[in-house]
Amino acid sequence: MRRKFHMRQLTQDAVPTTSLADMMFLLLIFFIMTTTLARTTGFITDVPMGTKGAQQSSEKSPSVVLHDGKITVGEDQDMTMPQLRNYIAGLHLDRKKGDAKVVMISAEGVVPYQTYYETLAMVQNASGVVALVSDEVEKK
Repeated sequence: MRRKFHMRQLTQDAVPTTSLADMMFLLLIFFIMTTTLARTTGFITDVPMGTKGAQQSSEKSPSVVLHDGKITVGEDQDMTMPQLRNYIAGLHLDRKKGDAKVVMISAEGVVPYQTYYETLAMVQNASGVVALVSDEVEKK
C-alpha cells in the first residue's frame, strides 16, 4: 500500500518584536534614573608635617587645635566652627606670601572626620597652607 503524504505548507515564524521597544524604553529609563549626575567634589593638597617642637618655635603661624569636640585657636581661645571660619577669613591668607600663609593644625583625642576635613578645607579655601602637627617624637 502506498501512502500519500500531504505536503504541508511551511509558514515563516517571525520573532515577535512588538515588546522589544517597550523593554528598551524601560531599560533606558532605568539607566537614566540610576546614573549619578553630581560630580564628587573634594580638594587635593600637599600637607607639610611638623612636630610639637616646631609648633612652639613658630610663633608667627596661627595654630588651630582640634580636640574632643572643641576647637582651640592660639593658646586658649575656644571657638565654634562659624567663629573659626571668620577667624581664618580674618587672617587674609590670600594677601600673604611664603611662610606667612601657614596655619598649624593639630588633632588631639577624639576628633570627628567632618570637623578635621572641614578645618583643612577652610584653610585651603582661604589660600592658606596647612601644616599638620603630630605628637610623635622623632627617634635619634
